[in-house]
This record gives sequence, C-alpha cells and structure tokens, in this order.
Amino acid sequence: MEDFIIRALAASLGVSVIAGSLGCFVIWKRLSYFSDSISHSALLGVALGLVSGLGVNFGLLIVGALFASMIVALQQKQFLSNDAILGIFSHIALSAGIVVLGFVGDRNTDYFAYLFGDILSITIQDLFWVYSVMVAVVGLLIMNWKKLLLLTLNEELARAEGINKIAYELLFMFLIALAVSVSVRIVGVLLITSLLIIPPAIARVFSKSPPSMIFGSIVVSVISVLLGLYSSIQYDIATGPAIVITLGIIFVLSQLIPTKN
Repeated sequence: MEDFIIRALAASLGVSVIAGSLGCFVIWKRLSYFSDSISHSALLGVALGLVSGLGVNFGLLIVGALFASMIVALQQKQFLSNDAILGIFSHIALSAGIVVLGFVGDRNTDYFAYLFGDILSITIQDLFWVYSVMVAVVGLLIMNWKKLLLLTLNEELARAEGINKIAYELLFMFLIALAVSVSVRIVGVLLITSLLIIPPAIARVFSKSPPSMIFGSIVVSVISVLLGLYSSIQYDIATGPAIVITLGIIFVLSQLIPTKN
C-alpha cells in the first residue's frame, strides 16, 4: 500500500473520531448553522495561513476561534436573532476568504482542494496535527462531559447548579473550530458541516442514550469516510463529495429501518 494512502487512512480515522463525537452536541444543541458559519470562515483561515507563512492549520485555528468568540459575544447582546447573526458572519467570512485568496494565491494554489478536500495530499505534519486535536477534543469532552450535557439538556438547571454558560459555550465553539481546522483537508470548506451532522443523525436512529449515540456516530463516521476514501481512489473522484454521498446513502437507508415508538 502506498504511503500516501496509509496517511489518508490514518487521517480519516482521527477526523472521524473528532467529528463523530462533537457532531452529537451539534445536533443536540441545534447548532448546525453555527458549524456551517465556522466552516465558511475556514477559507479566510487558509488565506491567513498563507499570508503569514505560519501554515494553513494555524490560520484555520486562529480565524475559527476568533469568529466563534465574536458570534458568542453578539448572541449575548440579543439585538439580532441567532439565525441572522450566523447568516451575516457566514457570508462575510466566505466572501472575505475568496477575496483574500484571490490576492495571495498563485497558479500553484489548489483552490479545489480547499473547497472540496484532498485527503491524498496529507503529510506527516498534518497527521500530527489531526491526532493532537483528537486527543485535545476527546480529553476536553470527557473532562467536561456532565456540564456540557446538562447545559444541552436543561439550561435552567445548569445555571441553578452554578455552571457558567458563556464559558462552556466558548469552550464548545473552540472545539468546533478545532474540528473544522482538521477537516478541511478531508472534506473541504464547503462540506465540513456534513461530517459533523450526518453521522450523529444516523446514529440517533439506533441509540438509546447519549454515550451510545456518540459511539454510534463515531462508528458511522469511520465507515463512511473509509468507504468514501475507497471510492475516491477507485473512481478518481473528489474525496469530500465521495464521503458526503456515502453518508447520504447510509442516512437514507437508516430512515428505512423500522423503529419502535
């Protein structure tokens, strides 16, 4: 097996664990539009990384964390609805990213790879970044599991327990920014949200508890990413769309399975 395929497989597994675990909270907290907004800001992060010379991963993390913080801050003011705030930031970020890339990019810049993913170009440094983020995300979720779950299921009770809502919202938004930063190479800027919301939506059909849903989401994410990667190599198609189409097929099949009321 070629080295680039081994690196792609390793990266797929790491990103699947990250997206599968965080995606459940995205579904529970109804933050699909938020994750979409952060993913659109990723294009601006790519441009920042190229301009600064510090690397794409650095730019993705900084811009993602900055946009997440700004969105949370504006949500506290409550002068606009969440949908309006997210819609404004989503389109501004995407447009700014396209414009900045137009200035800093050159003929060697692979825009298609940033938009739709290019997992076969994963390097050893990318693998180190993916697994560092995976350890950080899983560790923080385990450490803050009860508080995050309580805030998700019963916000009023969480406040009564003295849990700082804003602090944990910022923590969760930062984790989403981390997930986006490692997913760009896998599925691309335009399709990252699919990797966060479709696996848990599938796992929800079979799950009876939050932990089982997270485990099921990770399993679905791993299977779909591996099948998508295989299709991409076998039929020479873009990796990101192949993964999302695989997820779509699994989702449709899961809805055909009868469930008990």
